[in-house]
Amino acid sequence: MYCSSHLRVLLLTAAMLLPGPVLVLAQGVQSQNNSQTAGTEVHLHWGARPGVSRYRLQLASDNAFADIVFDRVVAGNGYQVNDLNPGEYFWRIAPLTNTLGEFSAAGIIQVRLATAPERPGPSQKTTPSDNSSRTRVAVSPIVARGGWRAAVGDVAHPVLGHLRSPEKFDLVGINGDGVVFALDSASGIALWSTGRKPQTGNSTRAVPGALVLLRQRSGLDNVVVLSGAMVTANEGATGRELWRATLPATTSSGTVVSNNRSSEIFLIDNSLQRAMILDANDGHLLTQIRLPHRVVGAPAPLVGRGNGQVALAYDSGQVEIRDMAGAVVRSGDAGSPATTAPLLIRARRGDLILVGTRGGLTALTADDLRTLGMVSIKDDAPRGTLAAADLDGDGWPEVIMMTDQGRVVAVSAGDGKTLWQANVSNESETVAFADINGDQVLDVVIAGGQTFALALSGRDGSVVWQDNEPAALVANHSVSLARRSIVVIPSGSGALLIAGDPSRTALRAMEFPRVTARPNR
Repeated sequence: MYCSSHLRVLLLTAAMLLPGPVLVLAQGVQSQNNSQTAGTEVHLHWGARPGVSRYRLQLASDNAFADIVFDRVVAGNGYQVNDLNPGEYFWRIAPLTNTLGEFSAAGIIQVRLATAPERPGPSQKTTPSDNSSRTRVAVSPIVARGGWRAAVGDVAHPVLGHLRSPEKFDLVGINGDGVVFALDSASGIALWSTGRKPQTGNSTRAVPGALVLLRQRSGLDNVVVLSGAMVTANEGATGRELWRATLPATTSSGTVVSNNRSSEIFLIDNSLQRAMILDANDGHLLTQIRLPHRVVGAPAPLVGRGNGQVALAYDSGQVEIRDMAGAVVRSGDAGSPATTAPLLIRARRGDLILVGTRGGLTALTADDLRTLGMVSIKDDAPRGTLAAADLDGDGWPEVIMMTDQGRVVAVSAGDGKTLWQANVSNESETVAFADINGDQVLDVVIAGGQTFALALSGRDGSVVWQDNEPAALVANHSVSLARRSIVVIPSGSGALLIAGDPSRTALRAMEFPRVTARPNR
């Protein structure tokens, strides 16, 4: 496979049994004018541990792992590390359940330079690649023309909100130190910040919380901050604190549930078996409810379906719809333990509720929670947050799900058929949608593992664009384990892609001209 400037990417594979070292000899490729070097992609594999699905993978420039250049939690027993520059690296893994297990002995990766071959002439032929190999290579004429960086720390999940205008989006996020930032989405300039300040010395780092947007009658959003057992509401335009409430338990997730008369905040505590409902006007605790099983993901508001309802998925496979008082409206069974929160789909034949489960993607009717069927994924399961969009404009939404094994899978909501899947070893929590290549089909944009972002064709899942800026080295002991999210908003005649930088030190935006985007909130 050849790409512009006569650069080539070599794919190397290594395997490791737990424990045990292995030596990988890898050749990077240098351009013919010796001005650039293509990074090397190394596929690392290790023996699976029974009952373990996640591992801690580390690469360092020394065998004592004092200078760590890569530190990440990965799913499955394999991972692709991209853009390694020439040199010697050491790698090791440890099983991760509720605690971190013992690291394996270190393996060695040696990356060496080689000269790139000539581009094939008109009479030469290259072997066609399948879909999975196309997704590994990012060769595209699509070029970003601008953007910004905001040094706000590790913001894994930026959120779009109408903070100052019902017609325009601003950006809000909470960083790893618990500080909340509101930014102008066009420039990255801070509008306000509030919350904890970074801690120093040997003190324990603050646990990042979560944000919920509370829509006002004016069309503007206020920001509700969930941090431990504290819930704070801030005015979206100024950051001014509106109210503060202390709860009987630490929160894990939440959402706003509204009807024509009022709004309430529906929270799940850290045991995942209790719901707490607050009055959105002042944070007053209205009620607490013991739930039948552990909730998976966040509660999902069923917008547009009557008087304020929320869907919950449980680790038992049960799915419930509850009203604003927390009472069960109806209940169903997905047939397998849930792995994602529910997602409401507005389809032509009636509304559906989709849930990722260990068996695959399950569809239930929204009216009575009757199970319609399941889309299975061999030796894999959905994770993260399900998303949906009508990619090709045919009136039927497509559902995009990420999996434990690093796949991105597109499924038609109309007939449940799998349209395409791409193995990109991604660690994104959510996806966004934008027509990056101008083919009138929305593409799927995800935050990359070691790069800022990449875009998969909405037609077939092939990579249509990937950020080629070299990933910055991450300082030791500062790596967040949270998966990153990405948001997309229209910007003039194009679109802005916004996500946390892979270095986990800033938010970054890239601007694309003449790109159609669908804002995600």
